Amino acid sequence: MSSSDLPREVLICPSCGLRQFVGATALCRRCRVPLPMAQLEISLAAIRPNLATVIGNTIRELRLRRGFSQSTLARRIGSHRTHISRIERAQVTPTPALLVRAALALGVDRILLRVRA
Repeated sequence: MSSSDLPREVLICPSCGLRQFVGATALCRRCRVPLPMAQLEISLAAIRPNLATVIGNTIRELRLRRGFSQSTLARRIGSHRTHISRIERAQVTPTPALLVRAALALGVDRILLRVRA
């Protein structure tokens, strides 16, 4: 698989609203403001049961804290309500791009994903 076959992440500039692919500089192509980058930190000890379960429970908890229905969250991240339901029930594991969109929709300003050996 070549690098051109890989899906490219699309971000929206918080300053000017331009939708764009992430470039090498991670700066907006229009206004040169840094684009929001996200990281997710999950302890491997905490995910012994199942990564999908931990992610699903976290998304459900954040969604309920914000008072969002599954439909509202799905609309905000460009997905379908049944997909959100399947994520929350650990039937599927969301892609990193969907995790970032969900985090932004749920008002999470920082996600850190770190794998420790």
